[in-house]
Amino acid sequence: DRPRHRPGEDVRATLTIRSVRVGHYFPTYVTPRVVVRGELLDRSGAPVAGSAKEAAISRDVPLDLSREIADTRIPPGGRFAFDYRHRLSRPGLSLRVTVTVFPDHFYTRFFESLLAGGAGLGTAQIPKALDATRRSPFVIFTRDVPLT
Repeated sequence: DRPRHRPGEDVRATLTIRSVRVGHYFPTYVTPRVVVRGELLDRSGAPVAGSAKEAAISRDVPLDLSREIADTRIPPGGRFAFDYRHRLSRPGLSLRVTVTVFPDHFYTRFFESLLAGGAGLGTAQIPKALDATRRSPFVIFTRDVPLT
């Protein structure tokens, strides 16, 4: 909201993601999940406790696909706004915003459920598949903004 802040003041920031020239919802289906995260960092780059805020761009359904729990996907031509607000406790802080894609989010939940309930003949293969889904997230955007 401004270039410099003082301890005791609130920092406010908005990251807007727009759908441009995409003819479908983003993400398309339930498999991927995109997480936008904002958090304050101290001078050493360590996160400030209690300062993290996240929002997901996704379509959430139960594992049996029986209903929709939430849909925060971006429609064609639409936008997603992530608003961050936090009071600064001390000088020397910066705000880090990241956007991370979890391409196998649904499958991670599915494999975890299989293992918890007994995977039967797939018991040997499911842990490997679960491990692969847990290694698939990647960061597509990150920005650090000095605040004080």
